[in-house]
Formats: sequence, structure tokens, C-alpha cells
Amino acid sequence: MIISTVAWKISRAGQRLTASLRRDGLRGLGAEAVRLAGELSRAPLALAAEYLFDLRRGIRTRGFVRNERDLAGISVGGDPNYYQPIGLPLLRRLVSTVPVERGATTFLDLGAGRGRAVILAAELGFGRVVGVELDGELAAEGAENVRRWRSGRRGRTSGSQEVDVIQGDAAACPLPEGPLLIALFNSFGPTTLRLLLGHLCDSRKEAGDPVYFAYINPVHEKTLEEFPRLVPHSRARGWSVYRLEPEPTSA
Repeated sequence: MIISTVAWKISRAGQRLTASLRRDGLRGLGAEAVRLAGELSRAPLALAAEYLFDLRRGIRTRGFVRNERDLAGISVGGDPNYYQPIGLPLLRRLVSTVPVERGATTFLDLGAGRGRAVILAAELGFGRVVGVELDGELAAEGAENVRRWRSGRRGRTSGSQEVDVIQGDAAACPLPEGPLLIALFNSFGPTTLRLLLGHLCDSRKEAGDPVYFAYINPVHEKTLEEFPRLVPHSRARGWSVYRLEPEPTSA
């Protein structure tokens, strides 16, 4: 089911206020209300920026899709989350903290949806950009958005050699070789996250190309503590970036 951004923000605001009241009482409720008022006051500008992003590229990446129940039966980990497009300023800030040569690095977006992060990453100069999306319909929309973007001026002038959105499961998809930045926007729960990180650590044991893991809206961030080779690199409100260290060698 597709719901509007405004309706989703109002729904989430109600949930956050209720949770704050239960957890911290009236004092916590007041503080949360102030934070929410600031966020909602900025929402119209963010919505306008997202609309213009799509309009200028002839694509459609906006809108939320409550598809988690439909996907639970086909997900390897059994804990998919609904589709929520990433905020444009957030991704730009996050990428600016990752010290890689973008032209030589693969940007892997897990839970790519309609391809907003994929297209923005390509415009930011990553040499290869791949989006993996479990929902077949969303993956098809993402691939079509990439095709439309490619046919426009911004896509034709992009330096990225390969840009695509494919259907697949984050817990089982092949991980690209070479320098790598993996990004996910709370696309699934802790079970799938463990499977993904276990696969990542097993596939990259030796020192070599840099690997970074960007977790946006890191609801299950404590899961990363189970993987000591993932070392915090940068963070801000709403996201964390980790660097994968090589496996220690025995003396």
C-alpha cells in the first residue's frame, strides 16, 4: 500500500509522542514535541526538494510502500521492513564522510526500492552503483527510473559505468569485489542484518580494498557489536558509518 509522505510523518509523530510519554512521562513528551515541531516545520522544504529531484530527472522515487507483510514469506531472514525513500541531504552528508576514491568504488544499496539512492550515488561519482530490492515490483520501478535517468542529460553525463536496480535478497546477494560502500536504510531486521554482516566478514578477511558499511536509521545497531571487525567511522543523528577491518593474524 502506498501512503503519502505527509500522512506517514503524521503517523510516525503520533507513535513517537506516545512512546515518549510511556517512557519518560510528561517531561519527555514535551521535549519530543519540540523536536517533532522542528522536523515537521522543515518537511515542506524537504518534500519540495524531493519533488524537484524527480521532476528534473523524469523519474518517480517518492512515496512509502507498506509491503513488509507481503515480503516476509520470501525473505531469507523473514524480517523485511517497508519501503521508505532516503532523504537527499542525509545521503549527501553521509557520503562526504567516507574517504574512498568514488570513481573506483562500488556503491551497493540494499533495499533500493525505486532507486533514489542509486541515482544520487551515480551522480555523486561512484564508478559502479547497484541497488538490490526484494520487492519485484519496486525493483522493476527502480530499474525503469534508472533507464529514464540514463536517457536524460544528468544520466548521460554521469561518470558511473554501471548503474542498475535488481531484484534480490540482501541476505543472499553476491557482494562486489574491490572498494565498497554498502548502504541500507533500515531495510530489514536483525536476522537479515546478521546474515548480511556474516557474509560480508567471511568474504573480506584479508587487508586490501576499503569497505564501509552505512546504516541509516540504525534501529538494530546493537547487532553490529557482534561483529568486532566493524569499527565506527562516522556518525550523526540518523545514521552511522562503519569501516571493516581485516581479520587479525595470529602471531
